[in-house]
Amino acid sequence: MTDVATTSPARTPMIAVPDWPYGPYTIDDLDALPDEGVRRELVNGWITVAPWPSTVHDHAAKVLERALDRAAEAAGADLYVKGPLDIDTGPAIRVPDLVVVDGGAARAARARNARAYDAMDVQLVIEIVSPRSGSERTDRVDKVFEYARAGIPHYWLIDLEPVPVVAARTLGADGRYHVTASVTAGSTLKVDDPFPFSIDPARLLG
Repeated sequence: MTDVATTSPARTPMIAVPDWPYGPYTIDDLDALPDEGVRRELVNGWITVAPWPSTVHDHAAKVLERALDRAAEAAGADLYVKGPLDIDTGPAIRVPDLVVVDGGAARAARARNARAYDAMDVQLVIEIVSPRSGSERTDRVDKVFEYARAGIPHYWLIDLEPVPVVAARTLGADGRYHVTASVTAGSTLKVDDPFPFSIDPARLLG
C-alpha cells in the first residue's frame, strides 16, 4: 500500500514512492533491493515478498535438511541438499525451503558463479507451509503447477499445524504431480526416490 501523508488541508499530499521504477523487474532489480529481512521471489517480471519464516518453520527445515543430507550420503547419491536456495524455473526465481540438486550440476553452477540453480537439475523441492500467510496459496497451488512445468521430479509439501504432515508428490507421465504418500506425525514416511529416505514427521518439531 502506498503511504499518503498530509500536514494540512491547504498543502499538497506527499506520496512515499519506492526508489526503484515500477516493474516489470529483472534479476538485477531483485538483487539491487536492500536486505530487509524478507524472502523475495521474481515471478513473471514481478517481485513477490513473504516474511522470513518463523523459528518453528526454520527449525523444521534444518532438521529435515540434516536428515536428507545424511540419507543421501548413506545411499552414495551425488546430490546437494540445501535450503533456502534460489532456483530458476523459467518464468520465476523461486526460493524453496529445501532443494535437492544433482551434485555435478551443483558443482558446475558454483564454478561459473551462477545466480541460481536451474530447475532442470533439481531432483526434489520442499516447501513448508506458513499457514494464514500470503505464501500459503502459492505453495499449495501456484508452485504445484510451476514446479511440474519445470520438470522437477518430486515436490513435498509440509504442514506443521495442527500436527506435522508430509505430502510427497511425484511427477507423472502426464506432466502433473500425484500424491504418492501423505504421512502424519506418529507414522513414517518412506520413499525410494531420489534416494531411500524415511522419517516420522513428528521429528520436525523435536
